Amino acid sequence: MIEVLTARVKDFIILNFGRKIYPEEIEAFYTKVAPVKEMCVFTVSGMKGAGKSKVLWAVIQPDLDKFREFSEVNLRFVLKERFDNASLSLPTYKRLKGFTIALEDLPHNLLGKLERYAVKKIYEPRVIKGIEGALPVSEELSADDLLLIESETGVKILKCLREHCIEEQCDVKRPIILEDSLELDLGIDSLGRVVLATRLEVAFNVDIKDEAISRAFSVKDLILEITDALRGAKNIPIEDQKVSLGPGYWKEHLQVLPKKESLEMLELSTGYYAWLFRFILTAIDCLIFKLFFSIKEEGAENVPREGAYIIYANHTSFLDGPAIGASLPRRPVFQLFYFVFGPYFFRPFEKSRVLRNLLKMGRFIPFDFSTHFLEALRSSYFVLQRGKGLCFFPEGLRSSTGKIGKFKKGFGVLAKETGAKLVPVAIEGAHEAWASTAKYPRYHPIRVRFGKPLLPEDLEKEGFAMGSKNCYEAICVAARKALVKLKGK
Repeated sequence: MIEVLTARVKDFIILNFGRKIYPEEIEAFYTKVAPVKEMCVFTVSGMKGAGKSKVLWAVIQPDLDKFREFSEVNLRFVLKERFDNASLSLPTYKRLKGFTIALEDLPHNLLGKLERYAVKKIYEPRVIKGIEGALPVSEELSADDLLLIESETGVKILKCLREHCIEEQCDVKRPIILEDSLELDLGIDSLGRVVLATRLEVAFNVDIKDEAISRAFSVKDLILEITDALRGAKNIPIEDQKVSLGPGYWKEHLQVLPKKESLEMLELSTGYYAWLFRFILTAIDCLIFKLFFSIKEEGAENVPREGAYIIYANHTSFLDGPAIGASLPRRPVFQLFYFVFGPYFFRPFEKSRVLRNLLKMGRFIPFDFSTHFLEALRSSYFVLQRGKGLCFFPEGLRSSTGKIGKFKKGFGVLAKETGAKLVPVAIEGAHEAWASTAKYPRYHPIRVRFGKPLLPEDLEKEGFAMGSKNCYEAICVAARKALVKLKGK
């Protein structure tokens, strides 16, 4: 109680060892580095592993409009990446130890000021228990919400969500409510939205645009978006569906040809100008890394000279992709495509024909985690089926700590369904040379070590032996273990 009164009157919080924290200062810092609408910082005591120590925590209301603008759907993934990167510039005791995402508005007083004590009272018990997602709501719904949930569209969508949660083994034992977050409460990630979209198309017999799924963050959002998308949509017979739900779902999905504009961005030939561009780009790349980073490579002979293969590496820096390119023999580097995160880096290329051609000749396959993720996977499948190589970072975004994070399911799907050989690559020194938190690179030696090619079927068996629940997770778990072992040599 003393802490609460102190925070309210003097506007600071007392941490362990008597250190003072001004919550508004911390909130202002983190709000600048991430798409946050509002946040509330407070201390939590009694968390598992922390004992009676006070842990600095935050409840965050994300700016959903900005997430939609950049085609982002994974709220926790993006916020954690931004916060981890920014935290390194703060003293250790000022860094957040964790955060809870709230889609609802935070409590305010009559003057519009954030009620910090009320936020703490509501969320601290949930933080201690490890509960995240929608707050409990009263059984009485508003007239509009009742109409929404009892509508034909609402009933079908709730049924689809329940079926999805059962088949995907999501840990949702209670009834689904309008306030549930698709990501936090129902566990629906980027690939899960792809499956859900197919399920909804089968349920409604219409072609539902990706935007209707990608713009929804809660169950209520989804019902409203689908209701709007159904207006004027043309019915299609179920037998005309390109992809059906079943055991071969992802195989069927990837075999669908990419859209015309995506195919036009894939440079499969060895035309003179494309060859010259890649030759000059590779020469400059090698020169920069030899002069400024003293790059050393080891095991480049392990990269297949022919046939489909996926090079996968740890990801801590902007330098990772170029470092791999500078370490490869000429033939593999000329046949390699790069699976790269697009929203923040490739938007300037969208309107310029010259810049789009440079992207094409550089063999970049840009993706985001919402509307273009499946399209990027289809493009990757397309080039692998034609015997090309692909450079893939299975962690998704850059690690701020230098440690190898959890692999995303999309990597396992691509590896399993293409059967391509997997070549682990351990990159050392890139994090020190240009960490994700640094504005500019600095000199530091970089070493790139290529491991022996691995077969997806072997990794699948190993992953199941390690306790994985499905084939895609098994490949991800075993492939990560191989990369950690290679990096640890």
